[in-house]
Amino acid sequence: MDSEYSRFRAYGQQLIEIHIGLRDMLADLREGYVPDAELGVHCLAFCAAVTRHHTGEDTGVFPLLAERHPGLRAFLAELERDHQVIAGLLTRVSTLSGQLRDGHTAARAAAIQSELDGLAAVLETHFIGEEKRLVAVLDTLDPSEGLTGLTA
Repeated sequence: MDSEYSRFRAYGQQLIEIHIGLRDMLADLREGYVPDAELGVHCLAFCAAVTRHHTGEDTGVFPLLAERHPGLRAFLAELERDHQVIAGLLTRVSTLSGQLRDGHTAARAAAIQSELDGLAAVLETHFIGEEKRLVAVLDTLDPSEGLTGLTA
């Protein structure tokens, strides 16, 4: 089996790995592994990664799943609504991150921390829901589908 086929043979596992990477990025931000001076840049990178992932799902993966698995349509619509809520939270984090570049203050860093904590709770619930309902379905898809929407 060639490596390209192996890489795409389990879309469900790919989704889990993307979620693990995003969880790790968020944990680094929340747990202080990112120096305060770099916090804004790392927050913006995290926000961009989540946005890219969710946009790919909404435009590439979810329409395909809805077409092939009509029973998932209501759940997929819920996930898309989640994506809108998460986008609002990411906008708030991005805004606060931009303010950090203008001048770091303890109050701004604390505000970002609070937003990241809330975002973490919403994302964790969202990711668990996706993983429980979609992994097995994704793993049945033909790797030649090229679901690039699963890239982070």
